[in-house]
Amino acid sequence: MIDFDQVIERRGSASLKWDGAAQRFGAEVLPLWVADMDFAVAPGILDALRQRLEHPIFGYPERDAAFQQAARTWWQQRYGWAPAAEALLSVSGVVPALFAAVRAFTEPGDGVVVLPPVYPPFLAAVRDNHRRLELVPLRADAEGWYTIDWSALEAALAKAKLLLFCSPHNPVGRVWQTTELQRLIELCRALGVSLVSDEIHADLSYATHTPLAQLAPEAVVLSSAGKAFNIAGLGGGVASCADPDLRALLAAELQRSQCHHINDLGMLAAIAAWQTGAAWLDALRAYLRENLDFLAAQLHERLPQVTYRVPEFGYLAWLGVAAYGSDTEITEGLRRAGLGLNPGPSFGPGGNGYLRMNVATPRAVLGEGVERLLQALDSA
Repeated sequence: MIDFDQVIERRGSASLKWDGAAQRFGAEVLPLWVADMDFAVAPGILDALRQRLEHPIFGYPERDAAFQQAARTWWQQRYGWAPAAEALLSVSGVVPALFAAVRAFTEPGDGVVVLPPVYPPFLAAVRDNHRRLELVPLRADAEGWYTIDWSALEAALAKAKLLLFCSPHNPVGRVWQTTELQRLIELCRALGVSLVSDEIHADLSYATHTPLAQLAPEAVVLSSAGKAFNIAGLGGGVASCADPDLRALLAAELQRSQCHHINDLGMLAAIAAWQTGAAWLDALRAYLRENLDFLAAQLHERLPQVTYRVPEFGYLAWLGVAAYGSDTEITEGLRRAGLGLNPGPSFGPGGNGYLRMNVATPRAVLGEGVERLLQALDSA
């Protein structure tokens, strides 16, 4: 198994997170921002890639059937659910598929509902495709627990053709409960709204994750091994939709957009992850949870005015820092302290006064991040 405490030097590896941080933040920083992890991947993935690299030719691959079957088997093992083989489509990535789904299921000017604060490509997928963005901000209580504003959602859905849903929800840390998903599905069905669910972080859930398509076969679920197994740089993903008419619309748009291809190494890595990586993933999730608890203890003792609720999945901590200054003041404090975090306003309405911190790093590095956060907020 991997030693998750091992610090691996990533500078010089063309890493967006590390090599691209200075350009993004305007200074040299400790980068705890973009959602990839500072851990070596599961041994089975490396073994599969090394074996493939023994062959010196890298032509067009033919692994889609094996790739999709590996995804189905993985879902069955983890969630007790798997779509039919014909329900699956290969995609070059979850984000390209998200953009393609907006074009497949709506026309320019149509309303698309998004629940911010949310992963920024949700907002871009609507705006960049010239659809009308219907925003339904999530509601947060004083302790950082987020819920859906059901009356506002119903009003927005009445003016829309499509709901883009994030499950689990990045960045607020929610794994949606089955009762919430059922209520969401009922609203969409009653109002004739198509439903697309990005579930790329599902395998990192600590609470029980229910695939949306398990409850609503007509829903489109987008998934990938990229986040859970730290192979996002290799690309690739899968879309599931049991409704043949909707699936045909999506497949046609994926073809038009040419985002239905996956490179051979990306498919091979995902297959190896799903077939051999379960024990590694369980160990990773335990380590990530310890990091999240470590952060909670540090904040409680040293930065008690930060609003932080341990997320129900993954490694993205959503920190409410409004008590320490304005967004501009916080940004400047982070720059002086040399810490790179995602600013909350980039996640849309509801993001002001927040930061997103990636804790998927060795605990010693996370500890340094906490020290710099303390310095940043003290100087804001």
